[in-house]
Amino acid sequence: MKKTMKNIDKIFLFTLLIFWCFSGLGQSQKDSIEQVLDSIYPKKIVSEISTEKFTEYAPSISANGRTLIYESNKDGSWKLYLTRDENGTWGDEISLDSINNFGDSIDVISGPNFSYDGNRIYFHASFDDGYGSEDIFYSERIGDTWSKPKNLGPEINSRSFDGFPTITTDGKTLYFARNSKNVPEGVTEFCYEIYVSQKTDSGWTEPTVLPYPVNLGCEKAPKIMADNRTLIFASLREGGIGGFDLYQTNLNADGDWVSPVPLEYVNTTDNDLFSCISASGEIMYFSKKDDIYSVEIPQEYRQFQNVTIQGLIRDADSQEGLSAALRITDANTSESITSFDNNPSDGFYSIVLSTGRAYNLEVRKDEYSSALYYYDLRDIESYKEYEQNIDLFTTAHLNVNIYDIELYDPLTATITIKNDIGRTVEIVESDGETWKTRLDLPIGNAFTVEVESENFKPKSFSIDLRGLILYREYEQDIELIPEKVGVPINVNDLLSGGSVSSSQLIIRNKTRNEEIVISGNQTVNLRVGDRYLVEASSDRGYAFNSTEIGITKEGKLQTIDEETGEIKKDSKRVELRLQPLSKDANLTLKDIYFESNSSDLFESSFEELDRVIKLMKSYPSMKIEIAAHTDDIGAAEYNVRLSKERANSVINYVTSNSIEEERLISKGYGESKPVVLNDSEENRGKNRRVELKILDIKLAQND
Repeated sequence: MKKTMKNIDKIFLFTLLIFWCFSGLGQSQKDSIEQVLDSIYPKKIVSEISTEKFTEYAPSISANGRTLIYESNKDGSWKLYLTRDENGTWGDEISLDSINNFGDSIDVISGPNFSYDGNRIYFHASFDDGYGSEDIFYSERIGDTWSKPKNLGPEINSRSFDGFPTITTDGKTLYFARNSKNVPEGVTEFCYEIYVSQKTDSGWTEPTVLPYPVNLGCEKAPKIMADNRTLIFASLREGGIGGFDLYQTNLNADGDWVSPVPLEYVNTTDNDLFSCISASGEIMYFSKKDDIYSVEIPQEYRQFQNVTIQGLIRDADSQEGLSAALRITDANTSESITSFDNNPSDGFYSIVLSTGRAYNLEVRKDEYSSALYYYDLRDIESYKEYEQNIDLFTTAHLNVNIYDIELYDPLTATITIKNDIGRTVEIVESDGETWKTRLDLPIGNAFTVEVESENFKPKSFSIDLRGLILYREYEQDIELIPEKVGVPINVNDLLSGGSVSSSQLIIRNKTRNEEIVISGNQTVNLRVGDRYLVEASSDRGYAFNSTEIGITKEGKLQTIDEETGEIKKDSKRVELRLQPLSKDANLTLKDIYFESNSSDLFESSFEELDRVIKLMKSYPSMKIEIAAHTDDIGAAEYNVRLSKERANSVINYVTSNSIEEERLISKGYGESKPVVLNDSEENRGKNRRVELKILDIKLAQND
């Protein structure tokens, strides 16, 4: 019902307007029409701003609708003021002193207009040293303050009047007014014509007057809308209700301005000037009777639906504001929509986009990362605001994971970073305890990263941080290959010297966590710089044997002579001899150590004793004697007793691991059976030993 009544009102209004246009109505009839218009489109004075004594004029609102600037003569001359939205009402006025105090007290400062991102104010003024009577100036926001005015230059400003500037959202098309050369006959108002200029890389183009049907000779106060296609302006032309009325035109697909339409919802019998609409497109502010008014815009007059995207561009580490280049393109066609720089003082930016399309937002700054965002606005049906803070960074974090390709252990390594001309930028050492080493690399450069670890083959890779860098964290796995040499290992029968074909080898790396299990009598690749314990055994009637070897940094094999204990520094192979298992066979146990003058075993002895346990479990019939020997230091009786206790300690360890006590006996021989003369500390060490003697054993037929 409400919708039907409203349509009836509009039909009635349309009839009145047609009647008025063609019938030469008097002022009283025009007032009646205005009353009808006000009943349909009520206009409200903005009471927080407007005063009774003074004039408030030429409002301009920021794209997000939160800041309004205007001019007023409340201080005795025309000056600019700013107010901010505070929970739905306009707050206290703020004098823009950096602009207002720039010239003389008698200077005219008028026609303010926000850039859509809220970072610039354009206006005209009669400051000295201009190019004409009044020139167009601008002031840039610096945090909460504004810069001193800057003249837009002779490309725009002429020797006469230039004013009422308005600029598109991308800051590249400027509309303004100049004194009219074609004032209609009989008009006594100050008349202007609307001009346009495009900003290029070389500056502003020569301004050109907008053609018919926009300019008819007495226009004023243009305002380009957020869609960059809709222009609202004031005009004194035939068919108007009063003095200056507001009209709306827009660029069609061919780039031509369509015939202007009077804005019936705002026009009155007074001069109606200086429209401004926030990006939401719902409310218009305008000047009338020395005050600022607002009116709700009917749906059919609203510009294309818009979306505002705003936020701060900041340094990711310091959180300080940055200036950057922003570029909007059509996400489907890559067509460039707009490009501009944000505010350098605090990094604030604001973008107004029309709905019905999908967009890419690209943010770039030299020596910083970039940012890329996608906005799909094709199904947006109402005004929306998006808050999007953008953090850019000067360094990328390259996490280099350096590890052994075979064992996956982290490695200590030297990381050398070189720039694109091969100059060393930085050298970093990895700790070898964790996989990850973080490198901070400056954006805008290409690098080669070389990784070297002792006794491993070096490796390098490149990383290019030029161009569009979107991510801060990078990961690079560096699998280093160990340097190896081939080591022949022969396992022979101790008595016959022949090869033990059934032997097996367990090769334990004492430098790192590595174990190799292979059959005996073959060549095995071992790591340069590491030491190994090689244990040989056979399940075909042989005892075990072990030896320690090393591979020098030069790739030389080091072995220990089993008979003399001498270290051979450049061996060609490893020779291990296995004792055949038979009654009365003797086996000297290696690496059995005790506390000084004590029978307490060192823990390092357990590895060899575990081999004894394994052997006895493999041959359940075997009985052995454990004989301990000492050197000649100390009394002979004491040495016998000490050796007996040490033999018992060995037996206690073996029997504690599920070996029956009756299978072992202990003997303590003291210093009575030396294998070499006790004439040196080295020889005494050879005489301090533990031996295993087989007392009884029954071998299977295949042993």
